[in-house]
Amino acid sequence: MMDESHQRRDVWLRGNMRPVVGFSAVATAVAALAVMLLAVFGQAWGAWLVVGVAAGVLLSLIVIARASARPRLARCGDRLEVRLAPGRVEMVPLDMVECLFRGSEVLGEQADDAAPRLRVGTLVIRFAERAGEWSARPAFRPWGTWQDGYAVIDGRWCEPLSRETVQRIAGALLEAKREVAAESEA
Repeated sequence: MMDESHQRRDVWLRGNMRPVVGFSAVATAVAALAVMLLAVFGQAWGAWLVVGVAAGVLLSLIVIARASARPRLARCGDRLEVRLAPGRVEMVPLDMVECLFRGSEVLGEQADDAAPRLRVGTLVIRFAERAGEWSARPAFRPWGTWQDGYAVIDGRWCEPLSRETVQRIAGALLEAKREVAAESEA
C-alpha cells in the first residue's frame, strides 16, 4: 500500500469562499482608512494604531481564506478526509462510514411552539455503530457538528448542497467503498 501522502486525493465537497468576500470588503475599508489617516496625520500614534489594526485584519483574512478554501470532504485511498474545523482534518476509514444524506437545520433561536422560519441545508454523514472512536470529534460550530455517530456539515461553509451535489458525493462514497472492498479481497 502506498504512503497516504502519495495516494490520489479526490475532493468530494469543496469549501466555501463566499464569506471571504465580506471579510475582504471590511479589510479593504480598514486598509483605506489607515492610508487616509497616515496621509492626514502623518506620524501620529493613532494613525499607526489603525495601520496595525489593518495589518491584523488582513492577516486574519488570509488565515480565514486559506481555511475556507480547504475541502470539507475528500477521499484519500481507503480514508475519508473530514474537515470540520480550521487546521484539523480527520482521516476516517471508509468502512466506518455507513452513508450520507441531505438534511437541514433551523437557523437561530426560535420559540418551541413557532414553526421554523429559516433553515440551512446540511450534509449528514452517518458512521457505523462499531466506529465508536469516530462517534464524536471536535468541530468548529459554524462549519458543523460531530457527535452521536453523525457529522453534520453546514451548507453555508461549503459549496452549495444541491440535490445533485449530495447524489454525486453519495455515489462517490459507494464507489469508493466498493473499490476498497475489492482491493482487500485481492
